[in-house]
Amino acid sequence: MIHTIQADFYRLFRSKGFWITEFILFVLMLLGATIGATGHLMSVNTTPETEFPTKGWDGVQALINASSQGSNLVFLCIVLACLVLGVDLIGKLYKNNLTVGVSRTEFFLAKAFVLTCIALLQVIICLVIAFIPATILNGFGTMPDGFIGNLLITIFLQLFCLLAWLSIVSFILYVSHSYLAVFIGYFVSSILLSMPMLIFPSIKILPYLSLQFFYAMTANSESIFYTLIVTLAVIVIFNISGLTVFKKKSL
Repeated sequence: MIHTIQADFYRLFRSKGFWITEFILFVLMLLGATIGATGHLMSVNTTPETEFPTKGWDGVQALINASSQGSNLVFLCIVLACLVLGVDLIGKLYKNNLTVGVSRTEFFLAKAFVLTCIALLQVIICLVIAFIPATILNGFGTMPDGFIGNLLITIFLQLFCLLAWLSIVSFILYVSHSYLAVFIGYFVSSILLSMPMLIFPSIKILPYLSLQFFYAMTANSESIFYTLIVTLAVIVIFNISGLTVFKKKSL
């Protein structure tokens, strides 16, 4: 299992795809530091912006906005998931692991661990490459009350949202062994998860099925609780489902 994890990281860091995604992330955060907007990569934006930004972020704004880059990070992490998990499943390279004594459960857990590390790495990189140029260009800024605590909560829950999406994407990969199915599945899932709150607006927990969390939501303890519950449920359900499907797949 450890060798599988090491091999995945070695292959990932030597792939062009990884460095291309990091370059895209750098450009997006640099746009935020300079003009105050990053755009959204292949996402269904359920919270449209009310005004067009007129200036770049300062350091504090960069941390707040970078910690809320859910849609962009999800898209980039999906690409990386395809590099780590999709390549093995679609190319049936996982057979090599199974023939040398690695069980399917160990293979699944190794991939899940690598994807978790990737999600955490992307969150950290996003914060760093947003904060440094923003601070250099526009100064540090002023920290609002409770900034550190609220920022840590946002980062923590944003990571859980990322892991929830990666659980869904991994499940799609284990079922379909198709890159196309992954991106179609992500787009369709974004729509489907946003529909219940439109049909049943009075049910408080439904808006959190969108698997997004923003810094402003830290002002509401209910938002924190519901986001945590929903993301944990999605992570558990889709990981168990993915493992079950993988165990039943024939070589």
